[in-house]
Amino acid sequence: MKIIIVGLGQSGTELAKELIKVGHEISVIDTNKEIIEEFTNEYDAIGIIGNGASRRIQLKAKVGNADLLVALTASDEVNLLACITAKALGAKHTIARINDGEYREDESYLLDNLKVDMAINAECDMADEITRLITYPSSIKTGAFSNGKVDIVEIKVKENSPLNNLKITELKNKFNSNVIVTSVIRDNKLLIPRGDTVIKENDEISIIATSKEIYSFLYKLDLIEKSVKNVFIVGCGNIGKYLLQNLTKTKLKVKVIENNKDRCMELIQEFPNVEVVHGDGIDSDTLIEEGIQNFDSCISLTGVDETNLVVTLFAWSCKVRKLITKISSVNYTKMLHNEEIDNTLSPHLVVLSSVHRFIRGIDNKEKAKGTNNGSSTIKSLHRFAQNMAEAIEFEINDSFLNVGKSLKSLRIKKDIVVAYIIRNGEIIIPNGETCFEKNDRVVVVVSINKNLARIEEILE
Repeated sequence: MKIIIVGLGQSGTELAKELIKVGHEISVIDTNKEIIEEFTNEYDAIGIIGNGASRRIQLKAKVGNADLLVALTASDEVNLLACITAKALGAKHTIARINDGEYREDESYLLDNLKVDMAINAECDMADEITRLITYPSSIKTGAFSNGKVDIVEIKVKENSPLNNLKITELKNKFNSNVIVTSVIRDNKLLIPRGDTVIKENDEISIIATSKEIYSFLYKLDLIEKSVKNVFIVGCGNIGKYLLQNLTKTKLKVKVIENNKDRCMELIQEFPNVEVVHGDGIDSDTLIEEGIQNFDSCISLTGVDETNLVVTLFAWSCKVRKLITKISSVNYTKMLHNEEIDNTLSPHLVVLSSVHRFIRGIDNKEKAKGTNNGSSTIKSLHRFAQNMAEAIEFEINDSFLNVGKSLKSLRIKKDIVVAYIIRNGEIIIPNGETCFEKNDRVVVVVSINKNLARIEEILE
């Protein structure tokens, strides 16, 4: 697939690297000559220096032959104009990153009238994820799936955990639970487990189940904590503003420390029930004076990764029990993984997941052209396990040739887990006798390197 990426910031660079790795033909556009030269010297990509919204630059990039243009610059207006121009020149599909909340309110208009096929608001999605982390009754990572019907949680297996030295097949009987272990991180490597896989100390395991099942499972593991009653936020840009919109719908007490005085005034006017303090969030005296030690949760959302890390570590030293840190650098997200600052979130990873889901949807449609193989649609894609695994939700169409066949009769690849099926609104934990049916929503878990686009690709 020929893909053009406008904007080689963190998101654009990481996306280009991943797409090149799986065999797509990539062109990159950026106004910074050094960034373009550095990237094209290291990776097999065509580089164009200039404004990605310019018709002249897009003609130079041969955008008319592109299957997809992805605009990921820091400017919403540039991203939208780049997509409009690309569609006018003949690009088949366009994606724009949109950060401004006002544009988000007009998303349907943008999609219908400006010919943008997908609008990504990573900041809003991150705020929703932070809200889930705050309201979830545990300090472990969590993520919603299938419109909230199912949760994914990640657990670190400690020395005295009842999970230690337990086979996957023994979980159901020991805990009377229908949770599915979908991945194991061991020695920084991803393992897609089988029934005979033994869970070991220091493993990081991901499990999928309904919220009720997961709560019961965590309770039996003694991992349920007191609910968060108050939240301390350091830095309040777009993510923070979206988060406040969510939190003001709850009964949580919220305090914000923001070093921009004008921003503080805006927040005070828009959120009269939130305590907003003008101050330096990296100053320990300020944090102590504002009572960070008395809060259940600290969320660091400044625009500087190093500041966020320092604030989080200071909050940990003050015994704040739930810590959430925004990390923009993909390199940091790969390096940071310990119990103190485990809840790290990156807007760039949100962008990557969204774009990959869209691309695989296109790939699925292209493979189905002229055939009767349009057997599934990717409805959602969620990355987890240190960004090494994906849970992909497929909707099965009537042209799927294996409708009515039991799982035990199908040759499912060894490194793939069929986690669950949603059928007529009900959740089914599959076993060997379970059959796929038309309109089923099937979630499978794989390594991100598999690059699955169709449900058939889980079979040998």
